[in-house]
Amino acid sequence: MAKNKKGKIGLIIFIIAIFVLIFAALAFVFDIGGMKKVAYSIIGKDLGRQTMTGMTAIEIELKKEEEYIEAEKTKLSALRTDLENYKTELDNRAKELDEREMLLKEKEQDIERLKETLSGQFQDLMEIVKIYENMNGDEAAAILSQMEDTEKVILILKNLKKEKSAEILGLMNPEDAAKIVDGLLEAGSMEGGV
Repeated sequence: MAKNKKGKIGLIIFIIAIFVLIFAALAFVFDIGGMKKVAYSIIGKDLGRQTMTGMTAIEIELKKEEEYIEAEKTKLSALRTDLENYKTELDNRAKELDEREMLLKEKEQDIERLKETLSGQFQDLMEIVKIYENMNGDEAAAILSQMEDTEKVILILKNLKKEKSAEILGLMNPEDAAKIVDGLLEAGSMEGGV
């Protein structure tokens, strides 16, 4: 019986000990009666201890985090501004390139128009040259002597065959022929001409 009585007392003590532990755990978790402060002070961690500035350790940690977040926000803002500036610069350069490309296309079109004009003028000139090639020298000399635009006469003679140019110049008034020869020399050597 004594053993049975000891077993019952041990069981009661065990149940009371478990009840006290559960109560202490609940008191700590729900911070009943400031239990957390007591527990932390027992293990050496005083969360309520204030520093010289009058702030608790948690407040100091929060302040540091806020300062870090603000610094990161400032960095992000600066990076955003830089990114917007680069984007603006790239947009400006793209616009400038587009304008240059458009100007280049306009110049190419101008060159094509000039080529067509010159090609047409050259064909007209070559047709006139053929006419003078087939004309007799006296008639050609008489017609060319009557032309007021000496440069056109020079251009025609320059594109005639050498022999035909020489024949026409020989049949012209010597003063007119001399002016035309001077013009031919100024225009450079005659290709296929005098």
